[in-house]
Amino acid sequence: MENKTFKTHMIYINYPMNSVNLKEMEENIASLEVNLGDVVIVDCEGMDYICSSGLRVFLATYKMIAQKGGKLIIRNLQPLVKNVFDMSGFSQIFNIE
Repeated sequence: MENKTFKTHMIYINYPMNSVNLKEMEENIASLEVNLGDVVIVDCEGMDYICSSGLRVFLATYKMIAQKGGKLIIRNLQPLVKNVFDMSGFSQIFNIE
């Protein structure tokens, strides 16, 4: 029986999630090699703003990771950003710590 080693991938967002910075987040996500059982943790402590396109990036990330059998965890949302997640219903979709 083969032992499977699961990976934890960390992404730190230390910038506002606006149209200027979306490309950086998309590139970080695209570079991930997520496999079955892996966990991707997005630490948002430095993200004090998110636009609707930023929410779209989070949703696309969630779908990509789920399709590969991984798990997405979002941590340290600032209060204003958490409010956006709550009002959009995204808090019901994502695992937010």
